[in-house]
Amino acid sequence: MAIFEGTTRVMSNVQRPAMLRWMVYVAGPLVLFTLPFWAGAYSVSIVTMIGFHAILALGLVLLTGLAGQVSLGQAMFYGLGAYVSALLTVRAGFPAWPSIVLAAVATGGIAAVVGFAVLRLRGIIVAGVTLTVNLIFYYLVMAMGAVTGGATGLTGIPRLSYPGNLPYSAFIFMLVWLVVVTLLLFSLNVASSRSGRALRVLNVLAGGSEDTAQVLGINTMKYKVSAFVVAAVFASVAGSIFAHFTRVIEPGTFHVELSVMVAIMVIVGGVTTPWGAIIGAALMIIITEVLRAVAPIVLGGPTGAYELVAYGVILVATLLFLPEGVYSLPARLRRRRTRRGG
Repeated sequence: MAIFEGTTRVMSNVQRPAMLRWMVYVAGPLVLFTLPFWAGAYSVSIVTMIGFHAILALGLVLLTGLAGQVSLGQAMFYGLGAYVSALLTVRAGFPAWPSIVLAAVATGGIAAVVGFAVLRLRGIIVAGVTLTVNLIFYYLVMAMGAVTGGATGLTGIPRLSYPGNLPYSAFIFMLVWLVVVTLLLFSLNVASSRSGRALRVLNVLAGGSEDTAQVLGINTMKYKVSAFVVAAVFASVAGSIFAHFTRVIEPGTFHVELSVMVAIMVIVGGVTTPWGAIIGAALMIIITEVLRAVAPIVLGGPTGAYELVAYGVILVATLLFLPEGVYSLPARLRRRRTRRGG
């Protein structure tokens, strides 16, 4: 009887991860991509915004989690994608879909130039410089009002053309999450590839060393700039789709606050894994929406200050109790249960 019970317990332990994987890889996408057909418009809009932020966070996971470069410039590249694509369609009359590609190429080129200049520095200085570059972009867009629309914003951005009878919001939802899934698979592949291993060697945040990487023959600047460019292109694609979704953009959307928010998402979700980007984006967007709904009723007045306090508390709590992010929580619980069982 004891042997039978032990065998049953082992089989149950084996089947449980398999069931969880099935839910994640099969049931999850099925529920996600049918959401516009059974959920309300508000829920669809929230999950769409989670998708936009997840794309930004996925780029930062590659740059910070793998390459160890702390950047606070994702909002700038998000804005570059949005403004380049919007200007090509509104001012030059380009079709929307090719404009997204051209915006990504232009953003990647600018990121390569910025990366070669900034990534010669090391440590937290990189975060400060990228934050400054983000601010320069913001004020440049404000100053070039004749072209960008300045503080009032750029309007009249055309929609993306698409076949079918779906509502436009449902189409954007599916497009955004198709991009998220594609970039997630790309990021997971990079993380397990030779390039990913090279990035880990030079990742100071994970105990690596650029000096060690150079001794091993790794071209550190090449890998760091490549990660920087890839993260920028991710953000550019998200920004372009966002511009053609909202059909109006203004500089405040791409302020440094967004870059800081994305960094918090990555830390909270788990900076060492692409899955952490999606988890962090979902948690922070949902928390923000809950605060905006509850805070005015309970506390009264605007919610901006309360949101900043909440973000700070969440960040500190994560660093203290879950330094590897929420993604690590199931593994920590399993280890604790194993120790108790032993």
